[in-house]
Order: sequence, then structure tokens, then C-alpha cells
Amino acid sequence: MKIALISDIHGNLEALEAVFAHIDEQGDVEEVICLGDVVGYGPNPEECADLLSLRCKTTLLGNHDHALLNAPLGFNRIAAGSIEYTRRIMEPGLLPDGRKQERWDWLKSLPERHMLGKDLLVHASPRDNIFEYILSDDAHYAKEKIFSIMAMIARNVYVGHTHRPGIITEEPRFYTPEEIGMSYEFEPDEKLIINVSSVGQPRDRDPRSCYATVTDDGVTFHRVAYDVEAVIAKFEANENLDSRSGERLREGR
Repeated sequence: MKIALISDIHGNLEALEAVFAHIDEQGDVEEVICLGDVVGYGPNPEECADLLSLRCKTTLLGNHDHALLNAPLGFNRIAAGSIEYTRRIMEPGLLPDGRKQERWDWLKSLPERHMLGKDLLVHASPRDNIFEYILSDDAHYAKEKIFSIMAMIARNVYVGHTHRPGIITEEPRFYTPEEIGMSYEFEPDEKLIINVSSVGQPRDRDPRSCYATVTDDGVTFHRVAYDVEAVIAKFEANENLDSRSGERLREGR
């Protein structure tokens, strides 16, 4: 069974549509799972929520989704501002139309974790499903943290949250997708932390969307180009969003 894992859409509809087109072109992906952060930063949170609810059997709760439903505590000014704007356009009022209420109820129903056989899927970390960052540098500077996470999983854990793709092994050591030739073949009894990166706002200096496909044998990372300038234009046209969130898409940062 081949499964596509996407994450961190952040209201970027053009990126999401391009990724789904890439998934469909493969012809053998049986399921798509989203690891969270449907909303935040981007100009099309409603459309992204609708497309994900239609295409993904499972979507997890990310920290930006949590902030939308609760409060953007600990967020910087730009991130908090985008959440407040998103709440204004998405939260049902006293007499909401049916679709708005259905969309909000769907967001409220998102689980924090999902098991795929022995593999764990979360937005952030097994220790804190929504908020804890697992950074690439942790493999060198926070080894006890990685050992703690490895002790909590039976096999692999798939995450997003940092917007930076790669694999952390048990040693621990971090590998970028490029360092492994974009694919990694699983070894018996090993454990891995696999970050599938971001569809809507990659931060590894590559502006293309990133996601992963997984089989019993291994994981493959994919990069997908989309119309970045069209998204930037939407940011510039919306006075409620900070244009810097759009400009950073050009450089993948």
C-alpha cells in the first residue's frame, strides 16, 4: 500500500492543488493523510480545508489549527495576526450557513495522532503531538531528546511542523532528502523520525512544495513546483495578511 503524507498547508491553495495533481499522476497512491496545519499564514484557509476534508481520510490537528480553535498563544505577531483574520472569516456566527458550520466542526474533530500499522503520525512530536519541534540540529545538539523520542515509538514516526524535510536515525544522525537521493529503504527493526516537510511553506531554501510517499519498503520525498507568484499576489491584495508571509515563499524560508 502506497500512502502520501502531506503537512503544513497553511492556506496555500495553489500549492495544495499542485501536490494533489502530482499525487494523482502517480496512479498508485491509495490514501492521502495530512499531518496538520491546514490554516495559518496563507490566503485560502477555507478552500484548503474543503479540499483536505474531501481528499484526506485522516487530517491531524496542527498547532495553527489548534490556535484557530483556541488562541494563538506564543505565536509571533505575523502568525497571530493571520490566525485572528482566519478566525474572523471561518468561525460560525449565531446564524451560520451550513458549509461554514460543517467546516468548523470538521476542524474541531481533527485528532492529534494516527497509527499506520506500527508507525505513528503526529504533527509535531510523540512527546507533544501539537507543539514540540524536532529540529534537524537535535541529532547533534540534543541527542537525549532524540533518544527519548525513539524510546516512545515502536517503529517510525512521521511529523511536519518544522517545514524542513529529512530523516533522523537512531544514532542519531540527520539526513536531508538530497543526501539520501530522495528515497530511503527501511531496514528491519530500525526506528526513524521522518519529517515530510511542508506543502504550503517549505523552509529549506527550496520554494517547491514537499511531501512524502510511504510503502512497507521505504519513503520517498517529492518536490512539486507551483505558481508562487500567484500566491504572493493574493497576500499583497489582502490587507489583513502580512505580505512578508508571501514574499518568503519565493526563497523557501
